[in-house]
Amino acid sequence: MDFARRHVHRFTNISEGDTQRYEDVAAGLAEADFVVSVMDAELVFWAVRANVPVLFFDSLLSFWLTERSIEELAARAQLVRWSDDETARFVFDTLTPHERILLAHLLATRSYAQNFPGVAARIDSLTRAGASHIQLCGPIVDRGALDAALSAPAPDRIPDLLINLGGFQNFFLNYESHNAYLDLLRRWVAELAAAQPELRRVLVCGGAFRESVTETHGDVEIEYTMLPHKDFLRHLAHTPLYAVPPSLTSLHEAVILRKLPLLLPEQHYGHVTNLRALRGTAIGDNAASLIDLGTRFKVPEDDLEGTRALDRLTRELLSDEAEYRSFADYLDKRLADYRQLTNQERDAAVDELGGLLGGPALADLLAYVSDRLTPAGKTS
Repeated sequence: MDFARRHVHRFTNISEGDTQRYEDVAAGLAEADFVVSVMDAELVFWAVRANVPVLFFDSLLSFWLTERSIEELAARAQLVRWSDDETARFVFDTLTPHERILLAHLLATRSYAQNFPGVAARIDSLTRAGASHIQLCGPIVDRGALDAALSAPAPDRIPDLLINLGGFQNFFLNYESHNAYLDLLRRWVAELAAAQPELRRVLVCGGAFRESVTETHGDVEIEYTMLPHKDFLRHLAHTPLYAVPPSLTSLHEAVILRKLPLLLPEQHYGHVTNLRALRGTAIGDNAASLIDLGTRFKVPEDDLEGTRALDRLTRELLSDEAEYRSFADYLDKRLADYRQLTNQERDAAVDELGGLLGGPALADLLAYVSDRLTPAGKTS
């Protein structure tokens, strides 16, 4: 909804609602030529039940956890598609949130999966279960904004170090209570600025910083802010040093802008799996990871419980001065090693990462299917 409000000029009408409630989507489904769902399995469920074609977009296909086989999920997809309303709803509701995303791929008219290590193999497994409509695609990002950032003039004050902490909030993390990671990084950044005056300006961006705050530590200015996306990309296109947790969208954007980031420690369980998939590459092997601090930083292989554990562990780092010092020294060393990389080493690492993330352009894939989904005489 935030995206729609920021791009209101692209929509004829915007209606708020909860896709878990049929009454909130019924009117839209009755008028729709086709449905577009971005990782919203509920919306796919209702579209299929209403016999409306649906395009499904997923940037995390290799991430979703399931203890059920793909064949069992395919059988459940058939029940959701063809059984009575009560049975279809029961079958859908008994699946975990991750399994519902995989089910949505099986149910969709066409689905698109952003490339990352493990995605191609999962597409193959879904295809063997009968889902021949799933396509691998390249970055699901705003290419127009990225191209504009590359061609735009540099900002007036280019940061010597740009840190991107992302939106941060999810089903467990938030800005008010489960926020130890933010406090941990803010303490480290303040100490870094005091110790390294050559970093004249540090810009820290993220959803937690809707109200900008500027601090001075010695000769270094630190600004905490949340920039409009196009402004953030313009800063990223020109900053010499960039640090970000292993977020897939951030990685795709960095590759397109030819920027090699230092990967910061994991915020949530998804970052654990992303970094694991990147081991053996230059960016993965040079990343900062809590796992490097000892075996107690291994977290449960579960989205919620793994994220809970990471929040607890980062809180412990803040409350134990000796533990914090070990963390800060480790992160200082990772940043120092990153700064020592030559331009040739950075370019090679970006090329290596780009080879793992590339794929057919999403715009080309959509152009191919748009005419086939729109009935004659109607517009989408």
